[in-house]
Amino acid sequence: MPANLARTARTRAEILDHAARLFRLRGHAGTSIDDIMLAAGLTRGAFYAHFTSKDDLFAETIRAGHGLTSRLRAGAAEAVLDEYLDKESLAANALACALAALPGDVARGPLAAQLAYANQLHIAIGELARGRRRKLDADATAAAILAIGAVILARASGDRRLGDWLLRCARRTTKALLKPPVSRARPKSTSLRKSAAARRPKRAARPHGDRA
Repeated sequence: MPANLARTARTRAEILDHAARLFRLRGHAGTSIDDIMLAAGLTRGAFYAHFTSKDDLFAETIRAGHGLTSRLRAGAAEAVLDEYLDKESLAANALACALAALPGDVARGPLAAQLAYANQLHIAIGELARGRRRKLDADATAAAILAIGAVILARASGDRRLGDWLLRCARRTTKALLKPPVSRARPKSTSLRKSAAARRPKRAARPHGDRA
């Protein structure tokens, strides 16, 4: 890659990284282009060489998949959810995950951000459904709802004990939901075996003196 293209890509990535952190920390409305460019050590004019608007940048930060989605892609689902629902890491996990930190901002934001958020949810559910028949498996979907919802509610709750309880319940229930499905072969019914035997034609017994 030519040096100028590499530098452009690096600058864009830096803007995106700082924007994602500030959006998760302050929200869409509480973050300005000037804030983002100051954090990146760049001028406001440089912003428009990479993004058309703050809404464009906001949607792009959602598409980046920070938080739960990227963790699930890199690790085993049960271990990832254990860490994600850890009460000691609640604040860090909530602020690191766009799915947990930004649902209200996305709901009030541009359509592009909403579609990006929906796509990240699809990816998270698909990762939780690994090894199952459907990507939108019902149990995997419920596990995603519980995990993300518990982090959002526990973070919003001013009651520490309630927040801890929400996380503990979510951890226990997601483990149950994500247990591998057990496939058991149905034993044939005794009555069915008997009826099948009764339907088979019986061979007539031959006298001992007869020859074939």
